[in-house]
Amino acid sequence: MSTNETTAPFKGLSVQETSLLNKHWRKLWICAAFILFILLGIWNLSAPPMWWDEGWTLSVARNWVERGHYGRLQEGQPAPPGLEASFTYTAWVALSFKLFGVGIWQGRLPGVLFTAAALALLYALTKRLYSHAIAIAALAVVLLLPMHPQLHPLITGRQVLAEMPMFCYLLMGYLGLLLALQGSVWYMIGAVLWWGIALITKAQALPFWAASLIIPLAVTLVSRQWRTAVVLGLGLVGSYGCSRGLLFLIRYVLQEQTLPATAVIGLYEITAFVMTAFNRLFALKMTLIWGLPTFAGLVFTGWSWLQEVRARQHHEAASIVRLSLLMLTASWYVWFVLFSVGVPRYLFPAIFFGSIFLAALLFKLTGGFNLAMVLMQSGAAVRQLRLTRQRLGALLAILIITTTLPLTFLSVQRYYLNNSDFSASETADFLNTHAQADAVIETYESELHFLLHRRYHFPPDQAHVELNRRSLLGIETTVDYDALAADPDYLVVGEFAKGNALYKDVLQTGQFRLAQQFGVYDIYQRVR
Repeated sequence: MSTNETTAPFKGLSVQETSLLNKHWRKLWICAAFILFILLGIWNLSAPPMWWDEGWTLSVARNWVERGHYGRLQEGQPAPPGLEASFTYTAWVALSFKLFGVGIWQGRLPGVLFTAAALALLYALTKRLYSHAIAIAALAVVLLLPMHPQLHPLITGRQVLAEMPMFCYLLMGYLGLLLALQGSVWYMIGAVLWWGIALITKAQALPFWAASLIIPLAVTLVSRQWRTAVVLGLGLVGSYGCSRGLLFLIRYVLQEQTLPATAVIGLYEITAFVMTAFNRLFALKMTLIWGLPTFAGLVFTGWSWLQEVRARQHHEAASIVRLSLLMLTASWYVWFVLFSVGVPRYLFPAIFFGSIFLAALLFKLTGGFNLAMVLMQSGAAVRQLRLTRQRLGALLAILIITTTLPLTFLSVQRYYLNNSDFSASETADFLNTHAQADAVIETYESELHFLLHRRYHFPPDQAHVELNRRSLLGIETTVDYDALAADPDYLVVGEFAKGNALYKDVLQTGQFRLAQQFGVYDIYQRVR
């Protein structure tokens, strides 16, 4: 009897056949896990409360499907697009409406699918950069350790937001880069296309993506890795050019279906480059509360890359792409601490991509996810009151997991399992049935624009910048807006308008009386 036959785990199969069978089973389990995630994502998908950022995209997609107009409505008439997500995501929402009908869950469905795809790509890329074990750990980290609801892909992915599509497109690009460095440079065609789409899906990605290619490009030029430098240069220049070409193509396709957008001034000053002391301290506080595990992963990966340089292993394709992702994540992280307004949502990209490096750190600290070793080393540290590198690593791994996992469970329970609020639909239903067919409704709650079948009016986009100066920067500004300009019959004040005191002055004039309330929405009727 051969050695292979005697050591095969399954009777009658060789070791090679058993290994192949195990790989097939592993793929089946992974596919089953992602199908389960999609099912979890679509469960009760209409229930989470709708909010301001979702409403613009939903209403534009609805108008495009129902009226052939890619934009918003103002008093029932076509108006320019403005605050909705990019076309590269809004189009998917519109397609969902076309296939399944116009509704809340239909509008959120593409986000769930993009989230599942992003997680699958995160696994695939991490497996190629590290190992299967670390790839599984990266998924566990990104799903079990984020703590804050704005940092959790399951919670964020169930909303009509562009983060998950952006992650998906970026990961496709980095996977293409890895394949191009390992094999044929033709893979860069795909990478350039996906990165080009990512750059117009959310404009904020541009500087961090650029850093992720410029730094490795500089390293390869210094070390005279000419082929790698050419590939990175093609990715950098080609992707940016592709993004400009895609914008031109989108404008050409929509030219008969939309109106010119109105420029908004000062948006970056209130979100991207905020130097007020309050916001700098707030961003630092958010980082210390929610971002320390990711910081540890970044430091570990940076140190590991320096070790690769000393060992002259940094020329390998996997090392180049790891450095690229490290620069993407680290630059996003540093920007959040030093310049962002401090809203946790802006830390989400660094947390998501940083899950790769935190998983690699945990793998190192736990001796390859060896639970017995972790328990033995941590127990020895407690009993003997003496620390070694292994004991310190085991204690650090336990600290990371025990301080993040409970908070994540609380977030999932609050914002996934027990997060039903239909007050937006109830408000829209009330107005659709009680308001006259020719009534005008004044409201800045964009989610209601999506649900209403009556004419509505809202402030210009520039007002949202001034309102954010109040809510985000704490600056008392005057918003030059006449809420009676459209002669509204109803006024609806929801969470956004209340938080920014948008309609405070007009309500004090006595021209409106409270007619009904649904959750956070107050419906006022005009006194005539």
